Amino acid sequence: MANKLKHIFLVEDSATHLEMIRETLLSWRADLQVTSASSLAEAKAMLNATTPDLALVDFLLPDGKGIELLRGEREDGLDFPLVLMTGSGDEQVAVAAMKGGALDYVVKSPESLAELPRLVTRAMREWHQICRRRAAEELLRRSEEKYRRLFANMREAVAVDELIKDRKGKPIDWRILDVNDAYERLFGFSRSEAVGKRASHLYQKDIDVSSLVKIMGRVAETGESEQLEIHLGSRDKDLLMSVFAMGANQFATLAIDITERKRAAAERERLLAELQAIIQAIADAVIIVDGDGRIRDMNPAAKTLLGITIPEPGQSFRESFAPFRIETQEGTRFPLEETMRRVALGETIRGMIVMLRRPGEKDRWLSCSAAPILTSKGEGAGGVANFTDITPLRDLQEQQDLYLHTVSHDMRTPLTVIQGHAQLLEAMGDDLTEEFRQHVESILYGVRRMTWLIQDLVDTARLEGGEIYLHLTALSLESFFKELLSRLSTALDLDCIGVTVPRDLPPVAADAGRLERIVTNLLSNAVKFSPPESPIALEVQCRETDVVVAITDRGGGISPEDQPRIFERFYRPRGQRRVDSVGLGLYISRMLVEAHGGTIWVDSEPGRGSTFSFTLPLA
Repeated sequence: MANKLKHIFLVEDSATHLEMIRETLLSWRADLQVTSASSLAEAKAMLNATTPDLALVDFLLPDGKGIELLRGEREDGLDFPLVLMTGSGDEQVAVAAMKGGALDYVVKSPESLAELPRLVTRAMREWHQICRRRAAEELLRRSEEKYRRLFANMREAVAVDELIKDRKGKPIDWRILDVNDAYERLFGFSRSEAVGKRASHLYQKDIDVSSLVKIMGRVAETGESEQLEIHLGSRDKDLLMSVFAMGANQFATLAIDITERKRAAAERERLLAELQAIIQAIADAVIIVDGDGRIRDMNPAAKTLLGITIPEPGQSFRESFAPFRIETQEGTRFPLEETMRRVALGETIRGMIVMLRRPGEKDRWLSCSAAPILTSKGEGAGGVANFTDITPLRDLQEQQDLYLHTVSHDMRTPLTVIQGHAQLLEAMGDDLTEEFRQHVESILYGVRRMTWLIQDLVDTARLEGGEIYLHLTALSLESFFKELLSRLSTALDLDCIGVTVPRDLPPVAADAGRLERIVTNLLSNAVKFSPPESPIALEVQCRETDVVVAITDRGGGISPEDQPRIFERFYRPRGQRRVDSVGLGLYISRMLVEAHGGTIWVDSEPGRGSTFSFTLPLA
C-alpha cells in the first residue's frame, strides 16, 4: 500500500513541526507530494478541491480542533485515511480521535516522528482493508436492494418459508418468513398477516398442509425442486406452485394463477369433443389432413366412401384414393393431390364436382369442398375436405332432363303443326274476315307463348343442373344492342325504347346468346308492364372492372315487399293480373347473369316505374 501513496496532506500550525514532519516524510520517500495547511478553514477549503491519499492533522489548530475534519459533509465518511497528531499523549484525545474515524494517533515527539513512515504504512494498510470492506458492504447492499426490488415486483406470487420439525426431526409444518406483493394479491393475505404465521394456520381454509409438508421437507433436504397444482377453495382459484430449496431448512414457493388456463383447457377439450361429435355425425365424408397431406382423421361416412374399415395412421390422401380414378365433369383426370396442396397453402374450394370410379363398382358423383386449417399467424397447418355423394341427385337430374327433353320434343311437334297451319291461314290475306284473322293471330300468339314456356322450363332445368356452359367472347355492346333490337322489332314495339351506350365503351366478356336472353327478358317485361307508348330507357355505364346495363320503364312499379323475391323461381308480384307468365323469366336472367360473374338487382317505386340493372365483366 505504501507504493500507492503519492500525496500526503499535512495540517499543522507550527512551522517547526511542519518542517520536521515534511523532512521525515521526504527522507523516507523523495517522490511524495506533501501539501500543507495551517488552519482548519484552510484545510477544509483545500480538501474541497483535492483528495489526498492520507492526511496528518494536528489536534489543536488556531480556529478549531483538527478532529472536526472527521465530521465532514460526506455521509459515507472520508475518502482518505486520517491520522491525528497532538503535542501530548492524552488518552481521552486518542479515544475521541479513534471514535471519530481517525485511523491512528501520534504524539509529535522526535521519537514518534521517527516512526512516522511505519505508522503511515500501517495506516494505509488499514485504509485498504476499510475500502475493501466498504466495497463489499456496498455490493451486498446493492445485491440486497436488487433482490428486494425483484422480489417485490415479480408477477408470480413468491413466499420464503422455513420448515418446522418435531423432536425427531420430522417436518410437521412450515412458517412464512417473507412474501411479495403478488402473493398478497393472489392469496388475499397482507404481508403483516402472513409473515411469522404457520402454514397450517394461515392456509387452513384452502390447503391441506399435512399432505404438502412432506413435499416441502423433501425439497428442503434434497435440494430438488418440485411442481404441483393446488386449489384455493375460498377464492376458487387453481394455482401452479413450484417449490425451490434455499438451504438451512428454508424453501421458496412460486405460485402462478392458472385458473383461466385450466378453464380454457377444459373449454378447449369440450369444443374438441363437440367438434369430433359433429364430424362423426355428419352424413357427408369428412377427411382432415395435416400440413404434409397425411390423413389425421376421418368420419364414418369417409370410411364408407373409401371402403376403409380401420384407417391406417398417417396415410396420405393419394394412398387413400389410389384404388379410385377421379375425373372431372369433362372426363379428364382430377388432380386431387395438387388440389389439396393448394388448400394447405390457403386456398378454399367449394362445390367442385368430380366422379369417383372404382373397378367393379358403380360410378359415384361427388361434390367436393375443402378449406385450409390456419394458425393464428395465418400459416397453413393442413386442411379439411368434405365430399357429398350427389350420385342420386345426378341420376334424378338425368331423369329430369330426359323427361323435359322428351316432353319438350313431344309438345313442340304438335305445336309446329299448329303453327304451320295457322301461318297458312294467315297467308290467305284478304280472303279472311277480320274476325277469322283475329282467331288466327290468337292461335299464333298461343303457340309462341307455349314455345317460350317450354324453353323457359328447359333452360331452368339446365341452369340448375349446371349444364349451361358459356362461350365467352369480347363483345361490343353498341353493336350487340343494335343488332338485337333489329331482330326484336317484329315481336316488340321498339319505338318507345331509347338506347344510350358510351362511344368509348370497352368490350365485355359475355356469351352473346345468353346475353340476348337476359336483355330480351328484361325488355319484354318493361314493354309488357308499361303503359302503351311510355318511354323505356336502356343505358350502359362503365366502371373500373365491369359495366352496368340498366333498363328503366314507367310502369306501375314493384312493391317493397315483392322486390326481395322478384328473382325467385315461379314468383310473380302480388296483385299482378296478367297470366301469360309462370315467373321464370327473371329467375333465368339472374342465373345467366351470375353465370357471367355479375349481379342483378331492381330499384322500383310503386306508381313511378322500375329499373332493372345487371353487371358484366370487362373483357
